Amino acid sequence: MSSPRPNGRHVPDPKHEPSGRSDPTASGASSHDHLPSLIQVPSVTQSDTPSSSLSLGDFSAGLSVDDDDNDNDDDDDDDDDNRDVDSAVFDVNQAQSSMSVTSSIYDFVREHGRTYHRYKAGKYLMPNDEREQERLDLQHLIFFKVFNDRLFLAPIQEPARVLDFGTGTGVWAIEFAVQHPGSDVLGTDLSPIQPEYVPPNCRFEIDDIEDEWMFSSKFDYVHGRNMVGSIADIPKLFKSIYDNLNPGGWIEMQDYYVKLQSVDGTLEGTTLQRWNHMLNHALSFLGRSGLNAVRYKRWMHEAGFDNIREEVFAVPGNPWPKGAEQKQLGAMQMENILEGLYGISIALFTKFLGMSSEAVEALLVDVRKDLIDRNIHFYYPIMSVYARKPLSR
Repeated sequence: MSSPRPNGRHVPDPKHEPSGRSDPTASGASSHDHLPSLIQVPSVTQSDTPSSSLSLGDFSAGLSVDDDDNDNDDDDDDDDDNRDVDSAVFDVNQAQSSMSVTSSIYDFVREHGRTYHRYKAGKYLMPNDEREQERLDLQHLIFFKVFNDRLFLAPIQEPARVLDFGTGTGVWAIEFAVQHPGSDVLGTDLSPIQPEYVPPNCRFEIDDIEDEWMFSSKFDYVHGRNMVGSIADIPKLFKSIYDNLNPGGWIEMQDYYVKLQSVDGTLEGTTLQRWNHMLNHALSFLGRSGLNAVRYKRWMHEAGFDNIREEVFAVPGNPWPKGAEQKQLGAMQMENILEGLYGISIALFTKFLGMSSEAVEALLVDVRKDLIDRNIHFYYPIMSVYARKPLSR
């Protein structure tokens, strides 16, 4: 069996070479006492054998409980969600499909003490204020750490044209542009929150990726991250991506599987678990699902892609595991959840579950207690699914 790669180390990987890949049917867990803070389970699905479900019982195999760490630090988060923020300015190069940039899109919607995007207001559920932007940048670091200091896992080299949809703060697009000066990188989002000064080979547009695609040229690599609860019709999106990729181009989706897991049953019956169920129930009213990441392979296959690969990682939800690396990753993930908890809950639970703001806030008090409780040994599955458009089409 293969062992998970050590976290946070820059190790050569055969996935970045056209040949010499490791066996994609292999799976395994480390036998070390102090295990890395991520567990990779290579896909058991070959390129033309898609699946619509995933067994989630195995990727925690290398997460070991720290028996000496049962104390819980108090959470200082004061839930100050009423802070005023200024919108960031960004450089826009408009495509035909994008909204003209006017002052109106910077007049963000204010609700529940947070700000939200104006263009197609209400379509994306999370805020876009400075606090959320900082959380998005932290989340980017989590994915980067999980992927062993890499921005992507697809076996690409130097793609000429790259699209990063749902780019958020633009941090992924900017870092990719810096690492790949020969690539032209376009980031799109509903919110104009990207920085003004960017590399010369990077630009941003306001665009809704679910609209008809009208880009002037096709792409060689399309990247999307954390879109699992944001897109209503993912099969349609994958078909649009397929149609707008050059032959041999790659798609990569990086997402959480939004169903918390536990290594030993300590999650069962907690308010945190109940909140997770409520979140997915609320998403269903929008025709969305936090569980769609396990369906990406099948939908990519149906869109016409081949060489489909899926990689799955386990990320501890707080610093409960053994080892410095696991603890660091768990602390980052805990901060990520704590910072995003109010933003994702308040809109969904008040609009679709009939809860008052006060009831939501009361619920979140207990959720936060569970989140920081190191006796609850829970983790998040993170998935990367990537595939190629056939050369002959």
